[in-house]
Amino acid sequence: MVNLLILVGGNTLFYIKKLISFSQKQSSIKNIFDNQVHVHYDELLLFLKEQGGNHASHLIFLKDKEQFWTRDRNALIVYKQIFNKLVVLGDPIGDESYIHNAINEFNEYCKLKNLKPIFYQTSPRYMQYYHESGYRFVKLGEEAIVKLAGFSLEGKKGAKLRTRINKFSRNGFTFHVVEPPHSKELLLELKAISDSWLGGGKEKGFSVVSHREDYVARFPIALMYDPEGKIIAFATLATDYKQTLIIDLMRKCKQSPHGTMDVLFLHIFDWAKNNAYQNCSLGMAPLSNVGNCKHSFISEKIIRCIYLYGNKKYNFKGLREFKGKFATEWEPKYLAYKKSFLPIIFLQLVLLINRKQSSREPFPGKGKVIAKKGNKLRYE
Repeated sequence: MVNLLILVGGNTLFYIKKLISFSQKQSSIKNIFDNQVHVHYDELLLFLKEQGGNHASHLIFLKDKEQFWTRDRNALIVYKQIFNKLVVLGDPIGDESYIHNAINEFNEYCKLKNLKPIFYQTSPRYMQYYHESGYRFVKLGEEAIVKLAGFSLEGKKGAKLRTRINKFSRNGFTFHVVEPPHSKELLLELKAISDSWLGGGKEKGFSVVSHREDYVARFPIALMYDPEGKIIAFATLATDYKQTLIIDLMRKCKQSPHGTMDVLFLHIFDWAKNNAYQNCSLGMAPLSNVGNCKHSFISEKIIRCIYLYGNKKYNFKGLREFKGKFATEWEPKYLAYKKSFLPIIFLQLVLLINRKQSSREPFPGKGKVIAKKGNKLRYE
């Protein structure tokens, strides 16, 4: 009888421990899911201004991505789901001291949802954190960056561009940056230019900017005018909310003269320098400078083949050459992924970037954020 009681007592204790463990796990799940509030974009802007963003954080305002907040609300991850993957755009956003924890919390979140995390276009800065969290890497390409203090058109190297901008100035072409709010007439004119530039093609998404009126309306816009005062090209000017200006959505008229975008860029660099920016990002050169070395990973050598033989359709080389006219340095960007069949991942990324775009409106049934107290938001 005593042995039976010991056995029953032991089993009871075992199941009590199991129940406690299960309860704690459920509590953890509840805490994670309760914390996932889709924050209003005005609140997001405030967070970016306080914490700083990254090379892709401005694309949050396309309103096509989901938000993952860490429990302490000190770091933000933006992502989209494609099949069984949650694809994060860029690194987590927040102070560097919170980034490692953000990666780990997102891993936990994905595990609970039985999904696989992927970080797309990560920077070298946090590679150690990804490595410690069990991620593998493959290089995706390089971001073209202009260090404005050292950029100059003087000397032999800048002769071609110097001649081009001088010719445009002599012929009466002008440049101007307009700040928001923008008139409806201007936005309609830019939409017409954008539609003409697309030529019946469709916009891409996720990591590639697309023309949405509410998105374009948020940013300063660089404009190139012909001698008659007609807009022939434009670019939206985003920022990483630190020291870098980002040349974002770029479009031009079909009738614009050769070299228009060169001149637009040169004027933007000058404007950025005069407005205290230290760097200007020209965006990614996809698949650029990948798999060139003898000892490169086989996956990177495959990417090299795509770069070489897919150029006819996607003009990878042309994009690299265009940005290379201006770039003073190139920052590598990586895909960080858990163990998986890499060709499937790349196929899913292509589908994600090319699928029909839709925006999600924040806070269904709720109004604009009017205050924040601790981790809680108040609404109108």
